[in-house]
Amino acid sequence: MRTNALIVSGVVVLTAAVSSAIAAVTYLRPQPQPTPLQIEQPAPSTPPATSEKLNPPVAASPSPVASPDPDLLSITLVDESTRSQDFAKFLDRTRQAVRDRDAKYIRSIVTPETKFSFGEHRSIDYLNPENPNSSFWTSLEKALSLGCSEASYGYSCPTVFQQFDNAIKKNPSANLDAFSAIVVVGKNVNVRSQPNTNSSAIATLTNEIVKYDTTAFQNASDTEKSTTLRLDNPNGWTPIVLSNNRRGFVSSRYAYSPIGYRVLFNKDSGEWKMQAFVTGD
Repeated sequence: MRTNALIVSGVVVLTAAVSSAIAAVTYLRPQPQPTPLQIEQPAPSTPPATSEKLNPPVAASPSPVASPDPDLLSITLVDESTRSQDFAKFLDRTRQAVRDRDAKYIRSIVTPETKFSFGEHRSIDYLNPENPNSSFWTSLEKALSLGCSEASYGYSCPTVFQQFDNAIKKNPSANLDAFSAIVVVGKNVNVRSQPNTNSSAIATLTNEIVKYDTTAFQNASDTEKSTTLRLDNPNGWTPIVLSNNRRGFVSSRYAYSPIGYRVLFNKDSGEWKMQAFVTGD
């Protein structure tokens, strides 16, 4: 078992509590390849903001929205956090703490057993929550923004994690897997020809699964890799591949990796606690 920011392979077994959450999700295993989808703990940066119009996510739909592209898979987002009034209240409080960059509150819901990596044990100090510019905050905020999926141990956020797995199970012939896919969440999200709002929109996506454009990332400059082309940068851009090999970029605010950051919550002595905040598989 090892942690790798760029290449994730094999099966990772967590402690009993966390493994019950992760084991429920099984992915197709591709051949090992460089996939710069996530960075375990990227250095804080302040990239330039974009003016891309942000559309609200489409959640709790009774059925998937039909994709205008027959070669793409659509997902249905279902936020199950509202099934428990107790948890919904806790989640609202946690989201507010994230918006306020309230490190004291976050530390109050973390335990000595909370997992922050799949490898060596790390404490919350590793993520530097006292720094309001730490990428920990933007990653956690993104993970909590779309609601959660209910599980036997508690809840897993974001719900994209479970919905991707459901879509792949229903479409086993799809040429997609968790290591090379991107879930674009939102209504009519623009796909731009270049990573900026001044470029033309070549398509729109609504809750659809596409391929991550590894080639575009590898051909980018070091500056673009460390700032613009990052999933953890809400003002950045994610390179994707549509059908017919069409390539473009979507706002990273709407781009989720199926093996990206997710947070697990369960009850400890009657109180909701953060069980894990991890990326990878």
